[in-house]
Order: sequence, then structure tokens, then C-alpha cells
Amino acid sequence: MRLIIIIILLFSSFCSFGQKGDNWQFSFQFQPELTFHKNQYSFRWKEKFTKQTFNVGLASSIQYNLTDRIFIEGGLAFIPRKLTTNAFVDQSLLPPPYYDSTKILYVSKSIALRTLQLPIGIGATIIKTAKAKVFIKGTYIPNFLLNAKYEVNNYPAFKKNYWQGYSLNTGIGMDYQLNKKIALTSSLAYSLTNTVTKDPYLFSQDERPIALPHTYLQLSTGIKMNIKQH
Repeated sequence: MRLIIIIILLFSSFCSFGQKGDNWQFSFQFQPELTFHKNQYSFRWKEKFTKQTFNVGLASSIQYNLTDRIFIEGGLAFIPRKLTTNAFVDQSLLPPPYYDSTKILYVSKSIALRTLQLPIGIGATIIKTAKAKVFIKGTYIPNFLLNAKYEVNNYPAFKKNYWQGYSLNTGIGMDYQLNKKIALTSSLAYSLTNTVTKDPYLFSQDERPIALPHTYLQLSTGIKMNIKQH
């Protein structure tokens, strides 16, 4: 929690600094996505295939235009990713009062990963008109796992508070200018890489602990506002 507060304060300072220039823009976006994952991660002989779930996150960011065509951006995002998947939960490692030494085999129906993201990106405008521009961008995203909820045996969400991994995304998008200050913005991105740390509470017939690797196709849509110099 202390780390999250520090991140928010740093981001607030970043926003305040951004008000000093004409080349800064602030955006707020909804982020619906299709999350691609396996139907199960633990059974040795059970069929394994890729499936997808629908999740929605929120993001805000500051963009700085280095030139008329090139920009950089950074921000904060939150996504509760639910994976509808089977995995063995080791109840002998759970915190009290959920610890169980009998080692009955519990299998999840789904696992929700509530994640704070810190996207840092660079992009380029490839098409520009008086009212619209089309851009491409690449984004590096460190992922901080706040908690995880395992749908099994009425468990609550368990605190995690560690770095889960990082994502490398590539995407294409468009800004449509409504007036001099506000634009509609939308982009589509795919995670080329999405690393995931092993979860100490999860295991399989072949490995202990295991990770839950997944990728995603994410739509970001919202508004972008110019920040004018005072």
C-alpha cells in the first residue's frame, strides 16, 4: 500500500509539471480487453487449450509531444483480470484462518488478478489531417499485483503486493479533435510479451509453484485534453 501511495504522489507531481508546457496532453480511458489464457494449468493428462475472458480496466496518462509527429507518454492503469481456468490451490500455504493441513485437493474455477500498471510508451503519428490523426505506438508496462482471488472454497481475495512481471505492447490508434482542447481517442493494442511471476499458492502435477501465463488484446477509448501553459 505504501508503494501505491508513492506512485500516486509521483504521478500527481508529473501532472502538475505537465501544466507548464503547451505540448502536454492528459487522457482518461476505459480499457475493455480479451484476455487469452489456458483452460487449465495443473492437470498432467487433461486437455489444454487457449480460451479467452472479457475484462475491463481504467487508465490515465500524460502525453508529451516531442515533435509534430513523435510523442512519449506515461501513466497509471488498473485491471482486474479474471482467468476462467483450473489450477491446484495449495491450502497448506494459505494464511490463517484459511490454512488447511489436511491437504485436500482444491481446484479453482477461476482466478482474478487485480493489477496496477505503469505504462511507459513512445509513438509516432503516421497520418494527420485537420481533425484527426492516426498513430502507432509501443508500450512497456511494469505490472504490480495487488491481490488475487481464487474461486474455490469461498476464499476472499489474498493480498500479494509484488511485481508480477512486465508487458510489451504494440498498437495503433486514432485521435479525433472535437475542439481546440478536447479530442476523442481510441487505440487497439496486443501484448507481444507478458511475463508472469509464479504464484506460491498454485501448483500442478509436475511443478510447484506455477505461473499463469496469459496475453491480451486491449481496446482503449476515452478523451484526451490539451494542457495549456498558464
